[in-house]
Amino acid sequence: MMYKLLIADDEKLIREAIVELIDWNSLNIQITASCKNGMEALDAIMDTAPDIVMTDIRMPGLDGLDLIEKIRSLDSHIQFIILTGYPEFDYARRALKYGVREYLLKPISEEAIIEAVHHVKDSLPIYNNPAISNLVSRLLTCRPDGHTDHARLLLDHFFSHFSKASELRPIGLNLLMELHTQSVPPSAEDLSHFTEQILYEQNVMNLREIISKQILNILFTDSNEKTTLADTVKAYVVTHLSDEKLSLKYIAENLLYINVSYLSRTFAKQSGEKFSNYLNRLRIEKAQMLLQQNGSDHIHAIAESVGFGGNPQYFSQVFKKYTGTTPTQFAEDKLYHTHRKE
Repeated sequence: MMYKLLIADDEKLIREAIVELIDWNSLNIQITASCKNGMEALDAIMDTAPDIVMTDIRMPGLDGLDLIEKIRSLDSHIQFIILTGYPEFDYARRALKYGVREYLLKPISEEAIIEAVHHVKDSLPIYNNPAISNLVSRLLTCRPDGHTDHARLLLDHFFSHFSKASELRPIGLNLLMELHTQSVPPSAEDLSHFTEQILYEQNVMNLREIISKQILNILFTDSNEKTTLADTVKAYVVTHLSDEKLSLKYIAENLLYINVSYLSRTFAKQSGEKFSNYLNRLRIEKAQMLLQQNGSDHIHAIAESVGFGGNPQYFSQVFKKYTGTTPTQFAEDKLYHTHRKE
């Protein structure tokens, strides 16, 4: 199994040396990104969902420990390796607090990096999708001739093996997404609403019926209006924009039950932008609207309402990245122009 590694360090020579001097393939490691600061690394982590993040502590903007704190709230499974030239106790103590397993002091040898990677790999969870391709193949044979009854019998027989809703839930969503990947798009019925139904239904018989009905709709309902995976992700983001733990990995594994790398590629292809850019853009657009309405006195509350939690400094950094100005400057500028018009 290949694991994904992201590197963040503001020193270009160090980034390049780590990438080029180690035979990562022999370690079953794929380098997903090499980032020059914490903000860039956070966006890349949102898009590529790495298993391991190797980061410097002192970087401009969002430093390494702030990056780790932010990511810990999004994904508790990511393992961190810290690179630093500063053997200070406070850094080490904060690193331990966030569950960092490896703390390497510069200059660092190749052997030390390889050993650290081996250590963190041992603690990584393995996520596997259930094997349901055989059922999908049989369902697809029912579609051309409209054999709804036979498809229903196949589903009833398959679902009868699951006596608990908690067992059936991931299977049903996997089946749905497998049908989607086999070029059978979901119908125009709101796929986001359907997945919400599955997540909250606790009665196994009701759950069987919900899943069966939607799968039969996908197979046998003709519609020119289709809901893509990107549409589903966007619908979920819009209704959960204030959730600071919102991430593509969470949506992939808890809402759609598909591989996050596949979802990342598909979202970018279907929407024309990376997930991190879409999420940040929506948050900043909503923040701009709220700042116009409420002014700069409510920045902390606005940061929380658009998913930046109790971190107005991080909110300000992202806001400036997307608008070229700080939230306070933006609000004051809008207020000035409003008074000029009056």
